[in-house]
Amino acid sequence: MSKNILLVLICLSMLGMTLEVLAGSGLSAAQVLLQQNGARPAGRGGAFAAASQDIYAIHVNPAGAHDIEKMEIMLMHVAGFEGLSTEYLVGAVPLPDLGTVGLQFLYRSQPAIDNNVPGESAVNVKDMIYGLTFARSLMAGFSIGVNVKLLVLQLGPVDASAFSLDLGTQYKLNDQFTFGLTMRNLGTPIMFRSEEDPLPATLVVGANYVVYNKAQHKLVTALDMDYLIPEENTTLHVGVEYWFQRLLALRAGYVYSARKSVRGPAVGVGFRFQAGDKVDLVLDYTLLPQFWEDEDFEIENLFTFSVKF
Repeated sequence: MSKNILLVLICLSMLGMTLEVLAGSGLSAAQVLLQQNGARPAGRGGAFAAASQDIYAIHVNPAGAHDIEKMEIMLMHVAGFEGLSTEYLVGAVPLPDLGTVGLQFLYRSQPAIDNNVPGESAVNVKDMIYGLTFARSLMAGFSIGVNVKLLVLQLGPVDASAFSLDLGTQYKLNDQFTFGLTMRNLGTPIMFRSEEDPLPATLVVGANYVVYNKAQHKLVTALDMDYLIPEENTTLHVGVEYWFQRLLALRAGYVYSARKSVRGPAVGVGFRFQAGDKVDLVLDYTLLPQFWEDEDFEIENLFTFSVKF
């Protein structure tokens, strides 16, 4: 018990110092770091900080990858609004007595922007993220995880880059309750020419509750709260997920942003197949309507395919 108390005190002190340093630093750049990656978390409204044993956890809270049981590769495609598209590839390997190691790569692009200046060509916009993940259990019920990421942005002829860290913890109280805490996007500022902007550092606190888990049925609810530090903005994520025989999943969620940007519901479905004795195939889809503060309405379609072997 004394070790658990010490770990909690250390986490709280580190959290306090981080908030003091980053608070009120202004508008953040590199909004690609705030994108929801993974159809399963998105289908739960993004409430995934306390979820584990799943490769999807790497993006939301790397500590959730600590008990991945099989080698897994996941590919995501997002058909966004106004021609915006995202490809996301992530792999994870469990290493006995050590933890879980993962690699990730994200590529986001959009159609070239015509700046309407005579004699100048259209501006290409591309975002790329290269990442390394490590997660492991420290003691019964308590795990940690870290993402180390290199972010590369291209805006026409100008490039910018930054390093970013995600630091996460999870605590499993019992078979029903799991709690998650993570600091995302801690790192160096982004600089285009002479202008410097901070990364969208975000504090995420979440809880996962198994309502029912018997026979062929499993029902899970989840709640996450994000605090975007530079903008001082809070976002609430609420989600529910129902499983039938671990083969079919139905998901629903809602996202509400207190001060700005996007809000709206999400619905999703997942399928699990077995290809032989050792290979599992997973297909997830989420329909993600987006309502912006200026009342514009857009829809994103998230498709994810993964293989466990």
